[in-house]
Amino acid sequence: MLTFQRLLWSWVCVLMLSVVVWAGDYPPDIQRIRDRGKLVVAMYYKDIPPFFMHISSKSAPQGMRCQPSGDGEYLCGADVELALDIADKLGVGCEFQRKAETFDAIINILDRHEADVAISLLSDTLNRSQKVAFTRPYVVLHTGMLLNRLFLAKYPEDSTLLGILNHKTVKIGVKAGTSWVRYVSELFPKAVIKEYPAWDPDVIAAVRKGDVMAAYADEIEIKKVMIAKPDVAIELKTIILKDISDPIAMAVPWDSFRLLPWLNTYMDMAKIHMTADRILDRYPESIKGAAEQSVAGGEK
Repeated sequence: MLTFQRLLWSWVCVLMLSVVVWAGDYPPDIQRIRDRGKLVVAMYYKDIPPFFMHISSKSAPQGMRCQPSGDGEYLCGADVELALDIADKLGVGCEFQRKAETFDAIINILDRHEADVAISLLSDTLNRSQKVAFTRPYVVLHTGMLLNRLFLAKYPEDSTLLGILNHKTVKIGVKAGTSWVRYVSELFPKAVIKEYPAWDPDVIAAVRKGDVMAAYADEIEIKKVMIAKPDVAIELKTIILKDISDPIAMAVPWDSFRLLPWLNTYMDMAKIHMTADRILDRYPESIKGAAEQSVAGGEK
């Protein structure tokens, strides 16, 4: 009987706690944002045009929604505009938290509840989904490769990409801490996958010098190089892998039970559906400038 009374009292306490937790105008995850007065957005620490980048200007670039970042610069880009509009719809300000030095570190930031949402060219993967919750993708990118033409010249023209690259003597470069590492490892399991700190300039420089035979990234990174300097095509062959998709989505802490469906509803109502070409068209000059740094070996 005593055990039953204790169990009953435990359930009463849980119910009372639930009432306290839910007291307010909104569910807890939304209420925290509104009480704070700002949406904290986790974003990778370096600029990746055209998704997030600093632009020097006396005023915000024409036609872009940007956030002043001091020293005559504005933080702009597809992910920035998305975050600012979401904050507007929630009726709060927007703070970009840029501590993560890898994309996987962004997941850990959310897992520790140090940000409300991650909007940072973040790929939705099975491993990451074990820790956080993802929205539906707001853009689906294909992956691609830059291949050293001197290396390719050793093989017959009718050779397949799998036949050339899936070999233990082949080295493929990729940016560390990204979903690309898993994609390229699964695609070419026999190849040696070399991880570099940055796509720009590390991986690109490696494939141009022949330190690796190929460089693996998403289609926007591939196209940025080609936009900047078409003569790179003399050294490197471009291949876009249409059969391999990289879903880019927003992520929230696992217990953001109301914010997650709200973000999906927001995207449906705002008709958020980006493509690589639309994004490139919206930020042509910024992408070209960033890609020129990439080809020249400069750091973003």
